[in-house]
Amino acid sequence: MIDPTQELDAWYEALPRSPQDDGHVVRCVVRTGSGERATPDSIEVRVGKGVTGDSWSVHIHSAPESEVSLINIHVARAVADGDEGRTPLTGDNLQVDLDLSEANLPPGTLLEIGTAVLIVTAYPHRPCKSFIARFGELHAKRVARAFRAGKRARGVLCNVVREGALNVGDRIRVARPAPGA
Repeated sequence: MIDPTQELDAWYEALPRSPQDDGHVVRCVVRTGSGERATPDSIEVRVGKGVTGDSWSVHIHSAPESEVSLINIHVARAVADGDEGRTPLTGDNLQVDLDLSEANLPPGTLLEIGTAVLIVTAYPHRPCKSFIARFGELHAKRVARAFRAGKRARGVLCNVVREGALNVGDRIRVARPAPGA
């Protein structure tokens, strides 16, 4: 019999690996209302406002350190059980093929995407009640365990440093902070 703790770790380890330095945007998502999502080919981001047209600024749980949210596409596909039509329900603005782990993207890391620049914040991105309702308790436990292990399966939260446009297919260039900075 498989140890439940090992199973919670094994699902993440079985996912395809993403690049550490040269990722790309797979999908843009705009939360247009409660449970409603648009998936445009491009979005605009603004300092202090996040994604133009997104409900982040009026959401009850929004925090200043969470203007734009990213999730790894392989995690999104796993929690949606491979159903591409359900992956936008994670609620993350960008679904990316990039290693989002703490070791790879410590707080302060800059992400240059399209004409915009985002900065990774230390604000934790955890499964919320809506995530649990949409994807189930098992997926939420898997994601939470990977979060505690520093893998950030739920994703990463960023603020906008430079306003601009981001497009599906855009390259993500990673600029890590200097050690001790």
